[in-house]
Amino acid sequence: MLTGFNLGADDYISKPFSIRQVTARVKAVLRRTSEKEKEVVNETLEYETLLLDTKRIKASVDGKEVPLTKKEFEILKLLLENKGNVFSREEILSRIWKDEVYVLDRTIDVNITRLKKKIGPYGKNIVTRLGFGYCFEN
Repeated sequence: MLTGFNLGADDYISKPFSIRQVTARVKAVLRRTSEKEKEVVNETLEYETLLLDTKRIKASVDGKEVPLTKKEFEILKLLLENKGNVFSREEILSRIWKDEVYVLDRTIDVNITRLKKKIGPYGKNIVTRLGFGYCFEN
């Protein structure tokens, strides 16, 4: 029994068991998992009037949609999800570009510069920490 829990099980039924007991246990597990899914699903990231809809992949400032490239959107999402955390160019490359073709560090700088311009007044919140990287500050 303990081995099963250590391997990741969250419940068990010992033999002999009834169908009603199995049904009740399955319903309990479904309730637990659906509650976790509700907690995890946060479809929008916000900072004042800067909104990032992660489900529909849209960004807006003051209610006006801002056209972002896929990489700009992903960079902004990373920074908004982790406000105050500084990400080096290498970290951003590994998280956003992953195993794609070889990309230079300066690609990050170019994308950050374009992103800052596109999000207008919130561009000032994307801060460069010289020698360290980038972060989103309040």
